[in-house]
Amino acid sequence: MPANNLGAFITKFTTRLDQVIMQETVTGDLNMNQDLLGEMSGNGTIKIAKMDMDGLATHVRGQGFTKGGISLEWEDYKLRYERDREFSIDVLDDEERAKLVSARAMGEFARTKVVPEVDALRFAELAKHAGNTVQADLAEADATAKAVLDAEQCMEDHGAKLSECLFYHSGNVKKLLRLSSAYRLSAGQAPNTNFATWDEMKMVGVAADRFYSAIKLLDGTTSGEEKGGYEKAADGKKLNFIVMHPEAAAAISKHEKLRYFSPDVNQADEAHKWQYRLFHDLLVYLQKNGLIYAHVGKTE
Repeated sequence: MPANNLGAFITKFTTRLDQVIMQETVTGDLNMNQDLLGEMSGNGTIKIAKMDMDGLATHVRGQGFTKGGISLEWEDYKLRYERDREFSIDVLDDEERAKLVSARAMGEFARTKVVPEVDALRFAELAKHAGNTVQADLAEADATAKAVLDAEQCMEDHGAKLSECLFYHSGNVKKLLRLSSAYRLSAGQAPNTNFATWDEMKMVGVAADRFYSAIKLLDGTTSGEEKGGYEKAADGKKLNFIVMHPEAAAAISKHEKLRYFSPDVNQADEAHKWQYRLFHDLLVYLQKNGLIYAHVGKTE
């Protein structure tokens, strides 16, 4: 295959990028069951399965079973966030190692630009729609442990098992928990400073640059925003932690076919052209937002 024609590798690249988003986002536990998703139209509208069924009925002996009903409807939902970017890789820069360079460029784009933005937006949405929000700075170890206990009580009051809950936290919060007397007592003579659970909750560390209560998406064209991506919103605060049950929200990420134009087809330049387009959203179920507990910083 000529070095300047990558058409046969588009499917492989697209699958690889899908896997990067699914596997490398720290919010991957919130990905909606794909069985509940239908086809997505070109305008970013996706079909989501809505299932309803009858509850138990009184059994009367000798009269058989009480008949019930199950209904399945597909509702249209328009994903709110539509993002894109186009790249060109000059044919001379890419002539001899075309497949490797192009695959690496798009893979790095997904890992370093797409994944952090997707995570940051999801955390901002969780913080915005949390049924329980506490705003305070955390600087003392035992006070931090108590703050997490308050979140645990909230989860249990809403009927959630802690072993099923997610504990998203900043690096500072994990450090303070390590210093707390609760951790020192439980660690005994052989402390494990890389503990992965806290009171059976799955701990997920979040980088500070994607853990805000509100973000601003940069459009990539306005002066000062040409590089695109996102930044902390003016009213955004750093998040200390979010404790939640995964059934309270559903993350959806879909992108249309990754488009590629070889240098022979690209009329604008003698370069490999890549066009990436992503539709995504986070659905917070209002009837279950009590299962989201956000602890937000006060001063930042």
